[in-house]
Amino acid sequence: MKKAEDLKKSRYGRISSKRKFNEELDLSLAAINNMSNGKRHIFNVGDMVWAKTGKYPVWPGIVITDPETNKFSKNENMVPMLHIYYCNDAYKRNWIKMKQISKFSGKEEILTEIPKITTQISRSKLKIKWNQAVEEAECLAAMNKDQRISSFFANNFLASNSQLTNKAESSAGEKAPIKQPSMLEKNVGSDHEQPALVNDDSEDHPRNLIPELCRQFYANGWVTGTGGGISIKYNDQIFIAPSGVQKERIQPDDLFVQNLNGEDVIIPKPEKKLSKSQCTPIFMCSFTERNAGAVIHVHSQEVVKLCLLNPENEVKITGLEMIKGIYNEKKGKFYDNDEELIIPIIENSKYEKDLVDTFKIALKKYPSTSAVLVRNHGMYVWGSNWKTAKTQLECYEYLFKIAIFKKIHHV
Repeated sequence: MKKAEDLKKSRYGRISSKRKFNEELDLSLAAINNMSNGKRHIFNVGDMVWAKTGKYPVWPGIVITDPETNKFSKNENMVPMLHIYYCNDAYKRNWIKMKQISKFSGKEEILTEIPKITTQISRSKLKIKWNQAVEEAECLAAMNKDQRISSFFANNFLASNSQLTNKAESSAGEKAPIKQPSMLEKNVGSDHEQPALVNDDSEDHPRNLIPELCRQFYANGWVTGTGGGISIKYNDQIFIAPSGVQKERIQPDDLFVQNLNGEDVIIPKPEKKLSKSQCTPIFMCSFTERNAGAVIHVHSQEVVKLCLLNPENEVKITGLEMIKGIYNEKKGKFYDNDEELIIPIIENSKYEKDLVDTFKIALKKYPSTSAVLVRNHGMYVWGSNWKTAKTQLECYEYLFKIAIFKKIHHV
């Protein structure tokens, strides 16, 4: 069997300088990617990056959701990857390994960090095209994320892209869509298109789903007086209802969108004068601590009544059929009707953000629960998706009404 170092040699025993050059370039890019405090940079939709693919030089691009999968990141055989659109390359796109991606830093910076790029560009005769790509990337990098994605597909770049030739060869797996992805929506009264991350036409898309659910919850008396809220995780993005608004009148473009790090990706238009839900810290706690797919907060009268009847820090319910609609997160299955359901109660605070510490304590003490009651306030319920969260909310409400009846009548 040949040794590893022998595999790099040609049949004449010489080491391929081209292969050696590309390997050194990959190592340089990986070094840049890990320079920030020894931690790999976390990328999100709309971020500008440098990407290394095959034999081509490091190329500027933008992280955008794959229109086929509605995802911008994935793990393929345990290897993290990002979906990249290349600048100045006729909208070619590809899934690139994270280790081959670094944060975009501009022409001078990348040439300083990896001076051998100049040699590679010269050899591959891509100098003009590469320089145009970097110029485009620098223009995009100066914009905010809302403008960046739409401008990438707008006429100011489309004309120049259509006149440019493709790379010498297409790398394996590269795709070239001929139209703008469906994740961009046209905003009435706006001079540009605002990214919605995925197609908003779907009934199950959070932009349409959250307003619909808020209307249902309002009709049930759960989110009256601008109280309550809902948040749904979709494609690694968190969609959140605004705070202090009439929940039955929320519109799709009223929602806030942030990433899993809590950074805003899309916010409503300034003229709407909206603020993100005050429940956001609790929502994020549920997403991170319990890997929830959706979290609902309601100001239920039944919850308040039940907490008044239970001075203890928990509620116990058993023997009712609707218990079977509640998911036991510790056992990974739904409860049987003869099992005991225990829901923790935490004390209320002046601000929602001040509930986070006691909320986390409740999650650790009650690993089976999918809900936390807040005394004199309401309830937080979560599930793996919006359907599970909504179903459990309805089951909890049913169970609480019966529990209150039994308490009052000593049944």
